[in-house]
Amino acid sequence: MASASTPKKRSRLGLFLPFVLLLLAIGGWSAWWHLASSRIDQAVDEWIADQEARGAAFTYASREMGGYPFRFELTFDTPAYSGAPGEASWEGDKVQFAMQAWNLTHMIGRMPGHHVITGADGIRNSIDFDGKAAFSLSWNKAGLNRLGFQSGEAQALLGGQLYDLTNLSMNFAPRPESPDDLMVAIQWEKLSLDAAPAAAPYLGTELGPSRLIGEVRGFFPAYEAAGRQVGGVWPALLDDGGEVEVAQLLLDWGPLDLGAQANLTLANGRSNGAFKVRIENADDLKQAMIDSGHWSQQEQIVFGTLAPASRDGGFLTLPVIDDTVFVGPVPLGKLPGNRS
Repeated sequence: MASASTPKKRSRLGLFLPFVLLLLAIGGWSAWWHLASSRIDQAVDEWIADQEARGAAFTYASREMGGYPFRFELTFDTPAYSGAPGEASWEGDKVQFAMQAWNLTHMIGRMPGHHVITGADGIRNSIDFDGKAAFSLSWNKAGLNRLGFQSGEAQALLGGQLYDLTNLSMNFAPRPESPDDLMVAIQWEKLSLDAAPAAAPYLGTELGPSRLIGEVRGFFPAYEAAGRQVGGVWPALLDDGGEVEVAQLLLDWGPLDLGAQANLTLANGRSNGAFKVRIENADDLKQAMIDSGHWSQQEQIVFGTLAPASRDGGFLTLPVIDDTVFVGPVPLGKLPGNRS
């Protein structure tokens, strides 16, 4: 008679294997995160050392790396940057830089609180951001991909003038098919001034929703030629050549509802081209000018030329000839010239 076979015990490997693999994955990810965070800290230390070598300094009260497991968040409390001699400086309450762990070419920054910027000339300006203020920076192997900024509610003291901003948005990006060119989009919901402009008090102190969309062709070579100083880009474009296009400008300022476009060619130290402008609600603007006593012969000529041209969606073309802007044969003003 055959004996009964001994039953085999079922392996428990299949039960524990998923948990083992999960623990290995968590351990591997944690090791990578801590390695990557240490590399980021090292890169920051190297940047600070480079700044010190050129006579600048970056200091802070405290510094913390967090965000585990899916983000890298580097926070500086009371940061301050002192530029090399002849450069600007900055100090703030706090600044935070964050990147997703799976995308190290996109950084988001936040800088709530009070910030002071001191120019190379010693003039101090300040700006206060709420918790919604943030900037976004992305890049690729070729360089900048996109730079964006959102202000939330902000208050700025610039050049002795006080400004209150609501939802300022700025976006900058090189044109993909022409990386020397910079595309620009700026808009805000509300901008309040502490005083109306002396030359046009009828405009008042509050600007409503406004927008600028344009492009600067040849921006990045000019930026490099200007020593990476934004203020030197226009003179560099005049010297080396470039173009400025305003595809859309919408400005809501008191009684002024302005729409504009522009195409300017910069070369040989001069700017040439044309602005195209139009106004809505011309009667309201006219009455505001009259009520404020700003109804001179020249202002009447400009208004009398612009208002009829704006009917039925039309534009008035203002030629720019060797830096001078004309309304018909009448010079209206001059654009900045070159460094000479």
